[in-house]
Amino acid sequence: MNHTPINLVIAINRLYVKYAYVMLYSFLCHHPEPVSVYILHHELTPEDEATLQTLSQQFAVHISLVYVPDSLLPPPEVLKTSSWGIEAYFRLAITDLLPASVDRALYLDTDIIVNAPVYDLYELDFGSKLIAACKEFTCHPPFGNYRDVLFAPLFEHGFSYFNSGMILYNLAALRPDYSFQTYMDTARKLHYAIEYPDQDLLNYCHYQDTLFVDPFLYNLNARYGYDDYNIHYDELKQRGVIIHYASSKPWRGNFLHYDIEWLWWEYAKHTPFYRQLLEEALRENIMDSPLNPYIADLAQKNAALYQKLETYEQLLETHGGTIL
Repeated sequence: MNHTPINLVIAINRLYVKYAYVMLYSFLCHHPEPVSVYILHHELTPEDEATLQTLSQQFAVHISLVYVPDSLLPPPEVLKTSSWGIEAYFRLAITDLLPASVDRALYLDTDIIVNAPVYDLYELDFGSKLIAACKEFTCHPPFGNYRDVLFAPLFEHGFSYFNSGMILYNLAALRPDYSFQTYMDTARKLHYAIEYPDQDLLNYCHYQDTLFVDPFLYNLNARYGYDDYNIHYDELKQRGVIIHYASSKPWRGNFLHYDIEWLWWEYAKHTPFYRQLLEEALRENIMDSPLNPYIADLAQKNAALYQKLETYEQLLETHGGTIL
């Protein structure tokens, strides 16, 4: 069966080349037909490009590095409102940066694993909508934070908040009205009162233009899937399509891990970065892990509680088993 050729977009800096490689490898494993990958960047080197281009030796993929010029970087007023890097804003410039011939594109964050074909998602009918996305697992109105003020005017219109880690763009419909400058003008209109910059702006601009798709299929937050929905590795391996390691990163060693991270490592082991990734995670686990201090603190609190319990038992014995 012939499918619509996929245009895939990612945004990275030099530090994320190896993680992007893992994500792209996972995607290409499940898409044998030609894929065009657009890598938005502001600092990658020829060596980085050569590394990423090695994927074309294995897969039917055309990789284009797209340099983001200074004119499409967020102004200081936007940057000072959050700790996110400039790459988070590149998805706001997709209509400016991709060729005019590209009428739809799938944007994915690089902390994602694609575990099955996404043709059903990519080929969906937008109808009158401009983007397709998934509701955010962790954010629901009322939010209990700055978003309640930011999005208050939209609540009466059935506002739902989506995660920007996976967005399917209807570029043909977006281009006439939306550009990077459009989103920056919106940020200024909101007095830069945004914390999750690209995500807040996209939600504010497109709350009525979004086609919502199943988050359990197309943007499953791994940590919340595990903690809140009891999804484990075997189920994820069989049923997961797009898995988003949005909070706890599998390649980090400094937190308590969980079994569905293993899926990320299964793809990582087929990349040239596998040994480096293992060594970095192990080193962080040994040298910088917060678990030992955390366990020591728990042990100290437990000892203090045990001492209080012993004191209470002694008082009970002293007073004949009754304390008034």
